[in-house]
Amino acid sequence: MKVFRDLSEYNEDIQTVLTIGNFDGVHLGHQKILNKMYELSKQYGFRSAVFTFEPHPMKFFGADVPMLQTPRQKIKMLEDAGTDYLFELQFGENFAKMPPDVFIREIIVKKLRARFIIVGYDYKFGYRRKGDYNLLKFLSSSYGYTPFKIDRVEVDGMVVSSTNIRNLIRQGNITLANKMLGRAFSLEGIVEHGSKIGRLLGYPTANINIENEILPKTGVYASRLCVDGVKYNSATNIGVRPTFDFDTEDVRVEVFIFNFHGDLYGKRVELELVEYLRPEKKFDSFDALREAIASDCKTAEGLLK
Repeated sequence: MKVFRDLSEYNEDIQTVLTIGNFDGVHLGHQKILNKMYELSKQYGFRSAVFTFEPHPMKFFGADVPMLQTPRQKIKMLEDAGTDYLFELQFGENFAKMPPDVFIREIIVKKLRARFIIVGYDYKFGYRRKGDYNLLKFLSSSYGYTPFKIDRVEVDGMVVSSTNIRNLIRQGNITLANKMLGRAFSLEGIVEHGSKIGRLLGYPTANINIENEILPKTGVYASRLCVDGVKYNSATNIGVRPTFDFDTEDVRVEVFIFNFHGDLYGKRVELELVEYLRPEKKFDSFDALREAIASDCKTAEGLLK
């Protein structure tokens, strides 16, 4: 997959099957769009292309919207979906004030030579979000492309959307969030040195410096840690470790990996959260904490089998 962050770098005279969107999380709804893009590109011999913005337009307008994935995670998923070209352009005043018809004519049609344009059921674009599927359809005969609108996807009676998934993750409902994602929600980062308290308790943990913007509800999770392409079952605590009365509100992500004895310091890892087990709590003694950790690990091992 070729990634372009400046349209001046792209000068290929190739017809494309193009989809436009934010693709935060690349959830089941996004996957349906990407599958249609891939299917049409293979059917007609065109290049598949994704057009998106960085930062998220809502962030440009001042909204606090933590992304579900790191840029690295998002790019990998788009590539795995069969994307030939990714256009990840800087969102600024020029795009914010661009009329939707100009965006379609000058960029999508003239520059990127889109023959098919695929969008989600609620996609809006252009100045004051005046562009939508109806406008795409209206302009299609003039500009020679075919538009497709992908219907919404629902899971357990709830619409699959990045906003809903974000809320579920914050609530600790990782099970439903994972259903909407079509995979386990994952965090990535670098393993760093911690306080070594887990080692004293008999449960040495990998402390991960998380690079994702969003963190789930604090508590204990059944999880899997991906190290060098290999997944290991694990139990994860996300929180502030109240039993130790640390004078900090910094949330830490600590992973105890079952049956693993290697050195992880400095490694980039990806942590999949499978199920929420319990809230984080303060224990009266180290022994009580040790017993709780043993119980958590036993529960997590049973779930992960």
